[in-house]
Amino acid sequence: MLTSMDRLTIYSVLCFITFCTLILRTPNDSSFFALAGLIAAALGLWFELIHSPELEEEES
Repeated sequence: MLTSMDRLTIYSVLCFITFCTLILRTPNDSSFFALAGLIAAALGLWFELIHSPELEEEES
């Protein structure tokens, strides 16, 4: 099973890849799937950051 940090790394890499895909394509060759992939990866990253108990700060 993947840890929270593993999932964060995967979502970050997916965001980077889909962002680069959108930037490097011409406007005439843009794809809806690349935009949908970027949104899905960003939502997954946001969800992991919000609900990750490993990343919460400990109060002393």
